[in-house]
Amino acid sequence: MLNLSIIGLGQIGGSLGLALKNKALKNCYHITGISRKQDTLNTALKLKAADEVCLSLNAAKNADIVVICTPVDTITPIYKELAEIVGKDTVITDTGSVKYSIEKDIKAFAKKSGFVSFIGSHPMAGREKNGISSADADMFMNTKVVVTSELKQLTKKENLIVKMWKDAGADIAKISAKKHDALVAFTSHLPHIIAFLLSKSYKKIKQKNPQIDTLTAGSFKSITRVAVSSADMWAPIFALNGKNIEKYLDEFIKELTYFKKNLENKQKIKQEILKTQK
Repeated sequence: MLNLSIIGLGQIGGSLGLALKNKALKNCYHITGISRKQDTLNTALKLKAADEVCLSLNAAKNADIVVICTPVDTITPIYKELAEIVGKDTVITDTGSVKYSIEKDIKAFAKKSGFVSFIGSHPMAGREKNGISSADADMFMNTKVVVTSELKQLTKKENLIVKMWKDAGADIAKISAKKHDALVAFTSHLPHIIAFLLSKSYKKIKQKNPQIDTLTAGSFKSITRVAVSSADMWAPIFALNGKNIEKYLDEFIKELTYFKKNLENKQKIKQEILKTQK
């Protein structure tokens, strides 16, 4: 049985706990849930997302694997705290949506301290709701989890992280941290920015035109679905991956400007729409 500590029992951390405590994996993982909030810990026990819970990082002392499921700007500080707590054979991973800057800082720290392994991972999963109450045992089923390795053959410790995610139901994609950040800036970060800003504009319009609510159908709801996602989670993501996001924002603004310029030219607009459908 592997001792697994999950730090941060929100939607992702809670879902990982639930996925690894299912009947098919009985006695494979002993899970310690760690959170700053007692209410969250109580819910984790009630949902059976953890075997035991604690408010302190010291509970990770004997862990084989530690998974940090907290906002990206807290991952490196938590790793540094864990360096004083866990054993040299412990493997630490995370679930952050940004990888390169975090791994760069951790590698610099590890080089000085000679500390334990860190293997970045990022589950391409999640829903617009927040907190452990939105956790789902099937959250990672048939989804991709990125493991940020540049090695042709995974190490023993990397394979331990891969197995954990596969046990949770995920498929593994091996991508370097730098390439991951460049690509996810477009596939995830840019869509969230669009959703946030569109929702912001909608609220401004609604102040003067309350009837707009009667005209928001499926397309609007679909494109703004993730606009209720946690600001505490997303603001640090945008900050840490700003350079990659800026590139795609510039390109998107260019496309919007062209579209705006040609709104009254039916043929050009039709061509632009058809380009998206080929």
